Amino acid sequence: MAHTSICLVLRVVPLVVVSFTVLIGFVVPSVSGQFQTINQIPVGLLDHLKRVPQLWNVTSASDQACLNQLDVFASSFDAGEPWALSMYDSWGKNPAGILFGNVYEFGNFDQCRRISHQGALAKIGGQHCTLYVDLSRTGLPATSAPLQYGVCMPDVCEPALVAQLTNAYFASNQMLVVNGPLLEKFCYRDEDKPFPAVTIVAIVLFSGYGAILLMATLVELIFFYRKQEAPSYVKRLSFYTNLGHVYRIVPRTVGKDGVLECVNGVRALSMLWIIINHVHDSALGIPTINIPVRQDYAESYFGVLFHRLGGKAVDIFLMLSGMLVSIKMLRELEKTKRLNVLELWLHRIIRITPAYAALILFGIAFVDVVGEGVLYKLVADELLTACHKSWWSALLYVQNYAHYESMCFVHTWYLSVDMQLYIVSPLLIYLLWRYGKKFVPAIVLLALLSISCVFATFMVNEYRLNRSAPRGDGLMPRKTYHPTHARMSVWLFGVLFGYLLHLTRGARVKLSKPVLALGWLFTIAILVVTGWSLKQLYIGDYTRIKPIADAFYEALHRSFWAFAVMWVIFVCINGQGGIVDRFLGCPLWQPLSRLSYSMYLVHIAIQAITLTQAIRFPVEFTVVNIFYTSFGLICLSAVVGTVWCIAFEYPFFGLEKYIFRKKQASD
Repeated sequence: MAHTSICLVLRVVPLVVVSFTVLIGFVVPSVSGQFQTINQIPVGLLDHLKRVPQLWNVTSASDQACLNQLDVFASSFDAGEPWALSMYDSWGKNPAGILFGNVYEFGNFDQCRRISHQGALAKIGGQHCTLYVDLSRTGLPATSAPLQYGVCMPDVCEPALVAQLTNAYFASNQMLVVNGPLLEKFCYRDEDKPFPAVTIVAIVLFSGYGAILLMATLVELIFFYRKQEAPSYVKRLSFYTNLGHVYRIVPRTVGKDGVLECVNGVRALSMLWIIINHVHDSALGIPTINIPVRQDYAESYFGVLFHRLGGKAVDIFLMLSGMLVSIKMLRELEKTKRLNVLELWLHRIIRITPAYAALILFGIAFVDVVGEGVLYKLVADELLTACHKSWWSALLYVQNYAHYESMCFVHTWYLSVDMQLYIVSPLLIYLLWRYGKKFVPAIVLLALLSISCVFATFMVNEYRLNRSAPRGDGLMPRKTYHPTHARMSVWLFGVLFGYLLHLTRGARVKLSKPVLALGWLFTIAILVVTGWSLKQLYIGDYTRIKPIADAFYEALHRSFWAFAVMWVIFVCINGQGGIVDRFLGCPLWQPLSRLSYSMYLVHIAIQAITLTQAIRFPVEFTVVNIFYTSFGLICLSAVVGTVWCIAFEYPFFGLEKYIFRKKQASD
């Protein structure tokens, strides 16, 4: 899951990695003049803007109003009026550590936005704009990334005029405002914007649906108070009942019937790992004042394992999906000798689509109206553009092919892969049931074809996992990460694993101690080799590593990782997992396991709204903050995921049961 909507910020926020060697080698008197030029930016720009009203000629009334307010600001500043001093005080000043990667001087966003002065002719409000100033011509070393400099201007000034006025100063000092043509996306001011139609529709739909759920909850509580049983259709919609379903804890069972107990722990831990992975994605992309420290962490074993290994959690989900689908359909075939394919497909659609559709509607309707920050418009515009374009392919579960370059909520590519595989699962599993072990080689062959496809794609396109390589992993996801044909091997192996569990469901498989020891040895070896290879390929010296190593790793690591998890599940199911079984099978994992789908859906939106889009200052990177953020996002995702689950999952579970029960009755 490394490629998420948060990763899109990486294209906006430049990364500067500067070593102490560069710092020592270049900080010499010959560049003192360039430092002086940068240090003079606030004062020089202020003096320039003071002269603009007398020197600048404009034709439009709005531009003239801007110049008039700038003149008021200049005279008020010279007179020492608090509001004008505060407006200038909110500007960015001089970033400390520019040779240490700190090219962010946003100023004080909130201070600027709170400026409000009632002048003689008009009210003056604060407009915060972030200028991307190219410093490459100043002669300073390692300044290929632009300085992100915040200024506060009167809100009547159009961003295009702000770009012209400020660029006139910077151009005269060997600098350039490179984001001038797009400054509208970097300026924030009070604007009277009516809600778009989709937002109004969403408010009506969410409010109406919420009122129905609340009414059902109140009705059930009245029945409960009267010590009566509420009607089933009321309980299906009631928050009270559905909350009980989510947080119900069932004691452990003894024997093979408890097959899903350890799976609850695996699913819950995989979800937590995905969230931690995405926190790392965000931390490695947002504006940071100590980028070399962040880079040191990203290149450490600890940082690589916590970040990159998190992507394997998706493969665990795919393997679990194949396993559970296989077990369910094989049991159904054993009972009825047939599969109702349309019913199976409808069952799946009803279970996962309402919550997914609600997320897409929420994103389209509200992402542009819930707040502001220096990156807010950039991230919101990226999401809105993608969702307006690909919402239909997302709901049809084909966006990983139809719109792989602009997916709505990029992390939901997994749902497309899983649904596409679910659609073909009845055919594969029926043949597996019909022909038994004779059909196993066919499924293995499909898995090997998927693995071979990934290997060939890497070799032909010369893809590398290292971002520093000429064809680093920027292009790779669309070819080997998101497509179903490149990800289906672990799902197919999960199907075969489910078939094995189905065949051995009657009694425990007692493995000898040598076999157990050998199995655990191979499992540990897979984890160690995967982790070691991960670091070498992603951040090692790619010039010393053959491209074929990347190809083998990308083609095989997911399947081997799935084999390791299969072994853990198998020994736990058969009562030989020991402490691992007791940990994964702990009943406390059950609520988190039930919430995993909703948490998976909403955690990226929560992260974007509360962190990425709302950021107003560059942050200091620390490992402690990584974990504070991870645990905070996990808790917020659990709370919001609970609401999402009891609102958009469990009510439709009840609808599904009602539809199928009516259908069976009519049959």
